[in-house]
Amino acid sequence: MGKRVVQLERAIFFTKLSVALTCSWPPSPLTTKNRLLLFNTLWCTAFASSVALFLPLLVAIYEYYKSPIILGKTVSLASAVAQVVIKMIICRLQQRRFQVSRLFFFQMLYFDMENFCKHATKTERMVLERYVDKYKYFHCIYILWSFITTAFVICGPLYSAQTFPTHAIYPFSVKHQPYNSLVFFHQSLVGFQASSGMGIDTQVALLLRYATARFELLGIQLRNAKNNSELNVCIQKHIELLRYTKEIRLSIKYLVLATIATTTIAVIFGSLNLIANQPLILKTLYAIVVFSASVELFMYAWPADGMMRMVMK
Repeated sequence: MGKRVVQLERAIFFTKLSVALTCSWPPSPLTTKNRLLLFNTLWCTAFASSVALFLPLLVAIYEYYKSPIILGKTVSLASAVAQVVIKMIICRLQQRRFQVSRLFFFQMLYFDMENFCKHATKTERMVLERYVDKYKYFHCIYILWSFITTAFVICGPLYSAQTFPTHAIYPFSVKHQPYNSLVFFHQSLVGFQASSGMGIDTQVALLLRYATARFELLGIQLRNAKNNSELNVCIQKHIELLRYTKEIRLSIKYLVLATIATTTIAVIFGSLNLIANQPLILKTLYAIVVFSASVELFMYAWPADGMMRMVMK
């Protein structure tokens, strides 16, 4: 049982770690004021960092609109940065909504999941552990792939004429030190923030798979019910689970919409580099970017489909 506890905690911790650069995992409702202040400060810093690259990328899109190849690269990368900016805003608004209304919302969704895993019975742990074992490799590979993709983009200047990972245009000269190094570091940091933004998909997937496991546990409890009292308990839990899944839907629907919109743009413009007369290594790079954007949508569809199937059983 100890091993299961550790694995459950590791699954949650790994997901938290993957989204650390976006501050999308909400703080516990029981957190102290000092920790909440630190969280808010980190969020503002991360948000300002991503916006500080997004705006120069917009300028670059305007500047290079007559150069299809550079335009395709820039729009594709700007879409990735836009996605993390939008996701951070959505997660932040959901957290603020909870703080204003004090309702069972975004923070409580994750707090309930962590609390349930911490105090789960032996049977509950077995079911949760089975879900962890089934999906852990896919989630880990997806996260690692996201960060490796960014690493390939950052290394772009090594095999192209670019000075920086992107064609962002700044209102000041970046040809001399220390601005040159600072800009390169900042673009690299925002690139990893974009990877962390893709990690939000696994954060949502974790929530959906947890809800699926809860429905499976309810089905087991319902089959084992022996009297009206136990049946009433199952009915009450079913009502609570339906409420929980409704709150999940309300919390993630705009995240899904933002992901669909930005990944579609990234795939379309990123594909321009696949058909253009480019070196093979650059085509390979953007093939990886396009593939990563396509897989991102699957991260929502798979767990959502699994939960629908479990509810219908």
